[in-house]
Amino acid sequence: MNLPSQIRILSRKSDLAIIQARQVGDRINQTFPDVKIKYAIKKTSGDIDLKTPLSEMPSPGVFTDDLRNDIITHKCDLAVHSWKDLPLDLGPDTTIAGTLVRADQRDILFVKKVSAEKIKTNKSITILSSSPRRIYNLGHFVKNFLPFNCDNVKFTNIRGNIPSRFKKFLAGDADGLVIAKAAIDRLLVNDLPEFESISLQIKENIQQCLWTITPLSQNPTSPGQGALGLEIRKNNQQLKTIVKTISDPLVSHCVEEERKILQRHGGGCHQKIGVSFFPTFFGLMKATKGEVDSGDQFYTWEWSNKKHIDKKISANLLYPIKLEDHKFFKRKEIEESIEKIEGLSNHCIWVSRKSALPERANIDPSNVVWTSGIKTWKALVRKGIWVNGTADGMGEDFNTNIGVLAPMPWVKLTHKTSPLSSIANTITTYELEELPIKEELNTKQFFYWMSFSAFRYAIREYPLIIKANHACGPGNTYKEIKKMLEDPTKLNIYLSYEEWKSSLLNAA
Repeated sequence: MNLPSQIRILSRKSDLAIIQARQVGDRINQTFPDVKIKYAIKKTSGDIDLKTPLSEMPSPGVFTDDLRNDIITHKCDLAVHSWKDLPLDLGPDTTIAGTLVRADQRDILFVKKVSAEKIKTNKSITILSSSPRRIYNLGHFVKNFLPFNCDNVKFTNIRGNIPSRFKKFLAGDADGLVIAKAAIDRLLVNDLPEFESISLQIKENIQQCLWTITPLSQNPTSPGQGALGLEIRKNNQQLKTIVKTISDPLVSHCVEEERKILQRHGGGCHQKIGVSFFPTFFGLMKATKGEVDSGDQFYTWEWSNKKHIDKKISANLLYPIKLEDHKFFKRKEIEESIEKIEGLSNHCIWVSRKSALPERANIDPSNVVWTSGIKTWKALVRKGIWVNGTADGMGEDFNTNIGVLAPMPWVKLTHKTSPLSSIANTITTYELEELPIKEELNTKQFFYWMSFSAFRYAIREYPLIIKANHACGPGNTYKEIKKMLEDPTKLNIYLSYEEWKSSLLNAA
């Protein structure tokens, strides 16, 4: 392979853009150490006009068109973009040749600690964001997932790089600020000495805030968010080969799928549309949410490899047919666990279900609170607890990706006989006392399990049902049930009990 002696990499002038360009150059040199990397920066029209909201800018490529022109005119070889900034149509001369491993694609919401009591009293919050997509999604999210009981969520436009946004936010009257988490992570973790002071300043800014990472199930993000688009001339075959060598094809596939959906709805940053694809061990997850120009709204939260049911299943073959019937245990609180929880400080606390946190337990504010799913999040918020994020029902092994924000040990709140999991440190907050199983389970053929404990108890009482068809969510319950089945194809993943029931009763 003939290598160029030099690659000229161009980026915007912002701190974040320079860091991203260096990441690409470093990745090239890891594989091709003999290639010299030369960096250049350039202000774009979007960097110059910091007053007009992005959704009102005349061109969708306000952060990218000026860089593209330098590629076309051979002033540079490769431009590094935040892929979400790229217009859907690049024109005939250039192409996105690849991307690196994707950073966290979620948004992060910061709320000033000094604003908390004011928000609770006024039941109103003002958030800085100029994104129609974020405004559409977060209006509902803030009302339902923050412990403020807000009736009124207002949004105010903000522009500028991340440090300047934080400065305006902390000095101004607004209560909240929403930013792409990938931007925060890249600014906090970089090896460039010239950005050390910026990283320290952002850390100090964050310490003045409460923060929560908005889940993709509720707030799918801009297509391409967290991914870098590496743009080159279409006829530059040498560089195309180099970029392909360092690229992550799965990330490229996910972003391309995200942009296809945006294109079907008209495209552009004026749209109230969020689209996120991400890989899991059981398939590709897809989250979409938004409102199109006609006013029609849409929402999806699904995965690509879900088993197709060919024909309807009779309701009398399902268990449970009503979720309230799925009651195998009563829970007995372990009193001494309250003192252990209240003694925790500077920990990340995983709450496996709402009943895992005793009613009278108070959580020290130095801790981070993480929930297994959305229902548990909502239950904790009703108790007045600030939740920092969730596994979104994906299980403990789903990447929390908060080591930069909270480099603290994890502890899990769970029950006395729970199986071992990836979080080794646990506090047992309750024990399960078995109740009689009221139904004759041997007459059922399709089961949905909310916990491994329920499955284990049922199999002990009705051994024959182990050969039936089973389903559950993708977390620890799935892993533990799978260990007990002779035929693992008899176990299927569904994202919720409701999805499982509907797919069987309404199959076509």
